[in-house]
Amino acid sequence: MANEPDAASEAAELAETLYTVMPIVVEHVSRRLEAFGLTHTDYWALRSVEGAMPMKDLAQCMEIDPSYVTLLADRLEGLGLVARQPHPTDRRVKNLVLTAKGKRLKKSIPDKIWDGPNTFSSLTATERAKLKALLSKLLGENS
Repeated sequence: MANEPDAASEAAELAETLYTVMPIVVEHVSRRLEAFGLTHTDYWALRSVEGAMPMKDLAQCMEIDPSYVTLLADRLEGLGLVARQPHPTDRRVKNLVLTAKGKRLKKSIPDKIWDGPNTFSSLTATERAKLKALLSKLLGENS
């Protein structure tokens, strides 16, 4: 078994492959989001808002500074994708809610990002499912 790579070498190789793939995926998504006037962070926030979500909860969900959520909310509100609403029991808290336009965009963007040739086109449906399951496992998610 001396010719087999050790676990650390395999882990390093896998990490290097992921580091190589990620910028390709990010560039693909960036180009597609430009058509909607969105950045990665805009889209991440749009995907993260569920129901009436306190802005501090969005910051925690996105693992970003709460002060940045204010700028992000301003931008998304300016695009007509979210609205700020008062919290029902705490006057100090503002909730973000998706507008009708925000809900439509949140639902339609994934199909628009991944239609046609993309970074995963070379994989079969079975291979994509396996890759998803493996990545979910790495993230500690049930797949």
